[in-house]
Amino acid sequence: MLGTVPENALPPMARKLKGIAAAPGIAIARVVHFHTTLDQIPTWKVADDCIDAEIGRLSGAIAAVTESLLNLQKELAEALGKHDVRIYDAQLAILHDKTFRKDVEDEVTEHKVNLEVALQRVIARYEAVFEAMENAAMRERAADLRDIGRQLVGALVANDRQKYIADGADYLFAADEFLPSDAGLLDRAHIQGIVTAHGGKYSHGAILARSLGIPAIVGVDGFMQEVSSGSLAILDGDAGVVLVDPTADELADYERRLRDERAVESRISELRFQPSVTPDGTSVRLMANVEGVQDLDNLELDTMAGIGLFRTEFAFMERRQFPTEEEQVAMYRRAVESADGKPVTFRTLDVGGDKPLGYFQMPGERNPVLGWRGIRLCLDWPDILYTQLRAILRASALGHARILLPMITTRSEVLRCRDVVDQLTLDLRANNVPYDPRIELGVMIEVPILVHVLPEILPIVDFLSVGTNDLVQYLLAVDRDNQRVAKMYDPFHPGVLRVLSQIAEVARDAGKSVSICGEVAGDHWFTPILVGLGYRELSMAPVFLPRVKLMLRSFSLEECQDLASRALSMYSTAAVRTLVRDEIQPRWAAQLRNSDDSQADEVGDASGNRRSGDHVRDGGV
Repeated sequence: MLGTVPENALPPMARKLKGIAAAPGIAIARVVHFHTTLDQIPTWKVADDCIDAEIGRLSGAIAAVTESLLNLQKELAEALGKHDVRIYDAQLAILHDKTFRKDVEDEVTEHKVNLEVALQRVIARYEAVFEAMENAAMRERAADLRDIGRQLVGALVANDRQKYIADGADYLFAADEFLPSDAGLLDRAHIQGIVTAHGGKYSHGAILARSLGIPAIVGVDGFMQEVSSGSLAILDGDAGVVLVDPTADELADYERRLRDERAVESRISELRFQPSVTPDGTSVRLMANVEGVQDLDNLELDTMAGIGLFRTEFAFMERRQFPTEEEQVAMYRRAVESADGKPVTFRTLDVGGDKPLGYFQMPGERNPVLGWRGIRLCLDWPDILYTQLRAILRASALGHARILLPMITTRSEVLRCRDVVDQLTLDLRANNVPYDPRIELGVMIEVPILVHVLPEILPIVDFLSVGTNDLVQYLLAVDRDNQRVAKMYDPFHPGVLRVLSQIAEVARDAGKSVSICGEVAGDHWFTPILVGLGYRELSMAPVFLPRVKLMLRSFSLEECQDLASRALSMYSTAAVRTLVRDEIQPRWAAQLRNSDDSQADEVGDASGNRRSGDHVRDGGV
């Protein structure tokens, strides 16, 4: 299973390889090649009188794989939590899908081939359908199908899959792709990083890598051919770069970054309850993004200012039918009660694009990201919107709830939603159903045109939230899931910064609060610039909160404003990143190294790493 290094092996053809940053952090170790597919599939013709027996083998294989997946799910749940391992539910659903089973059985019956071959053929057909889809998230599901096929065939041929162990030494897992079932075979005591030739940032394998805290880069074209097993490599999971056979200076630089990260980890507990302020007293509200009530179990809300983004669509996506009003009320109430008076911002159903609903017939679109999604879908299907808004209003009686509208492009869309809220409140009041009459209504700024019509929007909303993931994608005309152009997706682009500056200025002049809730909010290298641009509320994945807090406590407001002003005056992304490298990174490193500095002692960790010093998240810029 492990690759070998010939004594006369030539050095790699390319020293620096670029891929898609899938899981943040730095790893330094030897590359080990793994072959995750079966070398040979047995093939034979099945006699007519043996067809039933051949089909009967499928039940045993399904049972074996089901048991294996459930055990893996249980094992990983202990480390990650139940919410993070729900991706295995998708594979279990495929295993027990009646149509899938019938297609396999029909293949055996009609073509008289053995079960292994039948599985291969059916999986290949299913794969082709998914890979032809425009929707990036749906294309990623093809990997789940390959994984299921591999596991079933492996069970049929009694393939004994061993743990990926590189002789007890630290290693980088290198393969064509990293599939969900591979997580159970990793030697988690020694694996330092994952690099694959194929895959996307939002594949289930990439999601697992992030949850496990393992730095990962996917889509490194030619890696398996160009980099020999045994080569020393640096994996920079933040920049999406692999340095093969690094120079002494490069190795020293990355080793320094690792030491800096360990300094952060060693002081994790001291920063958690410290205020989110600059050294000169400017307060910034740091809030959490959550995907559902499952996230609330491990959320330390007493260390943050509230929930800045509750992605309600995940509760819809995990079901086989629309949740009822009562089911939604129960979910939203739990979130509001957990926040204990702190704000909870519920984004209304944001499906479409890369987030389909399996039980809701949505049209095939050539470009779904620019299509029927978000508020557009909900306004066309008002029953969906009415039910959800009524549930949020009912939950608001227990605390501080806010309503956030996604994919807004016009003033009329906001007014239509306001009318719905007004109608619902009248009905609730008439029926003596409690709700918060002060509930706030806000809009997400994702579509660039909204920036230009903000003066028309601001009088009819209570707050703004900038969804940088889509906004940057639309501004740069870059599909961040497209391997060919993903490297062009860069929020440090000066044009992006100028748009963010304009939004903050217009909101400030109107006296309305504005937050950042996209991935940019959790990027600590961005923190001083965002504060300098005028943002005083950042919402991010909880894992990044302490790191952002530490960076916030490292720069005065005047220094942040100076950095922002200089970044706005630049003409290239490279120049902005040089500014960050020269001005922000040294301050960060110096603070970590200065143990006598009281502020440096107040350090936390946003990495969520499995063990101290491992799988760090500071890759520099």
